[in-house]
Amino acid sequence: MKTCLFVLLLLNLSAHAEVYRWTDSDGKVHYGDKKPKAPAEDITQDVKKTNVDTSSAEHQKLEKVFRKENDADREYKAQQSLPDPILLQRCEKAKEYIRLENRPIQFYDDEGKIRKVSEADRQKHDAETREFIKNNCSS
Repeated sequence: MKTCLFVLLLLNLSAHAEVYRWTDSDGKVHYGDKKPKAPAEDITQDVKKTNVDTSSAEHQKLEKVFRKENDADREYKAQQSLPDPILLQRCEKAKEYIRLENRPIQFYDDEGKIRKVSEADRQKHDAETREFIKNNCSS
């Protein structure tokens, strides 16, 4: 009996969610369940009034409007998710640079001649490489 009461209490608490609406500096409207730092309107009560029809008749109406995903759609999505081969190559070079950072490193100019680099420049290059990896390379 106590367990049932506890479960019902948890279900009631989890059903209470707040919904916020706000507009960013570009005029784009956003919605979320966490209050943003920007001024936002609490629209929880408005959303609660929404009646969602989950009947099979409603699903059939939606299927007439929105076609089902087909093989061509799935293939297109798969192609879009393939990583850029040039970016992959740059990521590998950057990761190799980081792996070798404790060894003496020589920098070369466009003509293939050794270029002298100060420790400050080396550290700057190291930081830029790490930032590139963080922003562009997975894992």
